[in-house]
Amino acid sequence: MSISTLIGRPRSASCNIAIEKAAIELLREVGYERLSIEGVANRAHVSKTTIYRRWKNKAELIADAVHHYAFCKMPTFDTGSLRGDLVEVIREKVRTMQSADGQLFAGLMAATRTDSDLADLLLSSMSEGASSVHSAIFDRAIERGEILPGADIETILEITPAVITFRLFMSRQNVDQKFIEHLVDNVLLPILHNKK
Repeated sequence: MSISTLIGRPRSASCNIAIEKAAIELLREVGYERLSIEGVANRAHVSKTTIYRRWKNKAELIADAVHHYAFCKMPTFDTGSLRGDLVEVIREKVRTMQSADGQLFAGLMAATRTDSDLADLLLSSMSEGASSVHSAIFDRAIERGEILPGADIETILEITPAVITFRLFMSRQNVDQKFIEHLVDNVLLPILHNKK
């Protein structure tokens, strides 16, 4: 018996892409609650078995699809200062959240209230996607002496998305350049300059 027989047929990358693309399309059209594996299979022209070979359930499929989707890809910034990098990162995130992808994100956040598996998977996936960008920003700031190695970076990574999400989707307030600079100068940088 060959090794390929033992491990089964290799998974096709193009098939994965087609399934994830179909999942994102349906997520936009019907929302998370009404999205079904059967619907994704029909849209991607694959069998439900093909999907279940790759993902255990709907939550896993959507978390992976969102993780690979451009909406979660954060561009890199190096303005030469921590303040400049933070302003640019936040501005880019706000721009994304105000686009059509923002509605997709808002719908997913609403779905996490009743689907704990989705909440856990999305948190892990989105944190992983942003970690390399954030690490580079804070590592450079430490190298430049702008912040100390023990700076409270974790609090910054929790506060920033919470403030932006609240203003955009709850209070419906503007998140313009002036507000972003206020957030960075009067909230984020003071926290980073304080010792834990």
